[in-house]
Amino acid sequence: MTLRISVLLASLLLMGVTGCATLTAPSSASSAASAVASAPAEEVPEYDPVILPKQQLDDEMVMRFLVGDVAAQRGNIPLAAEAWVDLTRRTKDPRVAQRAAQLAVASGQLALAQEATEIWVATAPSSLPARQLMISLLLRSNRIADAEVHLNAMFAAKPQEVAPFFMQMHQLWGKEVDRQAVLQLTLRLSDAYAPMPEAHFARAVAYGNAQQVDMAQQELDTALKLRPQWEPAVLYKVQLNEGADHAQMSQLLSDAAKANPMSSNIVLAQARIAADAGQYAQAGQYYEMVLARDPNHLEALVGAGLVAMQVNEIAKAQQYLTRSVQLNPKSVGHLAPYLGQLAEQRHQYQLAIDWYSKAEGERKATATQRLPRLYAKLGQQQLADQALAALPDVTPQNKVDKAQVSAQVWRERKDLPRSIAVLSEAIAQAPDQAELYYDRSLYLDLNGDTAGAEADLRHYLTLVPNSVNGMNALGYILANRTNRYAEADTYLSMALAQQPDNPVIQDSMGWLRFKQGKLKEAQALLEKAFKAMPDAEVGAHLAEVLWMQGDKTRAQQILRDVLAQQPDDEVALEVSQRLGL
Repeated sequence: MTLRISVLLASLLLMGVTGCATLTAPSSASSAASAVASAPAEEVPEYDPVILPKQQLDDEMVMRFLVGDVAAQRGNIPLAAEAWVDLTRRTKDPRVAQRAAQLAVASGQLALAQEATEIWVATAPSSLPARQLMISLLLRSNRIADAEVHLNAMFAAKPQEVAPFFMQMHQLWGKEVDRQAVLQLTLRLSDAYAPMPEAHFARAVAYGNAQQVDMAQQELDTALKLRPQWEPAVLYKVQLNEGADHAQMSQLLSDAAKANPMSSNIVLAQARIAADAGQYAQAGQYYEMVLARDPNHLEALVGAGLVAMQVNEIAKAQQYLTRSVQLNPKSVGHLAPYLGQLAEQRHQYQLAIDWYSKAEGERKATATQRLPRLYAKLGQQQLADQALAALPDVTPQNKVDKAQVSAQVWRERKDLPRSIAVLSEAIAQAPDQAELYYDRSLYLDLNGDTAGAEADLRHYLTLVPNSVNGMNALGYILANRTNRYAEADTYLSMALAQQPDNPVIQDSMGWLRFKQGKLKEAQALLEKAFKAMPDAEVGAHLAEVLWMQGDKTRAQQILRDVLAQQPDDEVALEVSQRLGL
């Protein structure tokens, strides 16, 4: 459904009730004077002559009018406001009060503005602009209860605006507002509108903001009885139930989607619910539905991109997130770390550097840690050293992180002993840091020290019991470097039981099955792993299994494909050379 915008609320927002706009002067005094002097005709209503005071203009009053006007024309808005407020006190004329209030607001003198507006309302009680400005000033000063009489007067004057006003009423309140006072005001204002679902929606939002979720739910249920499958009430109900009642909320959204087939908001809510539950394929389908209607829908693009990352659809994720940054450049700092990760996974190392360098916020530190290794990978050794030196090393965690990155840089430089030495030094300084043992085990294994790698992984598992990564790494080393296949099977089976869809573990188990001579089972596991994660090492494992089964054509094609993407992958190169390809 399409909600009609409340003209009354829009007027209040423009007057600066919320944090979206403020009651401050324009950027210059002259522009303020120009704005006041050139106000649209409809902002200066015709007042009933009956209410206008009968007052003789004497020389002193004429002089005060001149002082106020000349000050405004010369850009001295504070002086102009003071002169016009003084005239308001003397004349009690709503026309004078209106101009005084406008000048006082423009000059940021809110106390004067409120004084002038009080006279304006008192002398012209039927003036909606006067009521609107009074409400905005009262709310700005957190006098929420005092605004009630003016809101009721506005409702009486514009009954057709009441429903849309209730729907958007929550936009009036700033972050520091007294939520209990807002709740009480909302309850009093809505009491007279019980048959109106919008009134119950306003009450629900007020209860929700006051942390009274049960009462908010009751108001939403009432609204939905009055208007079944009503989109705003359904969406807010789902929002209040975030993280709970997944099945119930999914059913609620499904029913609402049938009643509102063109609602993208409902489909987006379905996508978020599915993603929160780890149902990434389903979430992706919902986001695709929205994008089919609107290819440039920002939330759907970002959601679809992040979900695609979760299911290893790397090219699709990169496409969607890149498009979202193009449409909304302000999002680059937030999305850059993800785009950097995607580019790195596709071996687009310079592009990854470019994205990581634009990262902002809480993920900036992690993105910055990726830079030294990428520079080293590209052979830009001076930049790698500079990026490494720039990493902080103040806290103990800083030191651990820096040691891990330094080891990666030496690995890219083909100096495994130096990688191992860096990590050994870090372990001596921080012997309880489990990740240092895990990392060192990988370099020890690559350097031919199987016993050392095994020892580090066993110690890692004492520090992090039942770690999936630890069990997978130990199981893979035992399968790849020894003939202790039964022990390897134990660790890999435990890891796979915890994460059955993890392609890294599927690859390890597939390689173990190959070593055990179980070629059909090995192929099935490696096919799954390679489909989910088309990495060169996984491709090399699959190619070797296919080769042993006589499917040499496909084995050759897979090796050509992965080496085209990762020409320096050591495992794929070794398999290719050993098979004489």
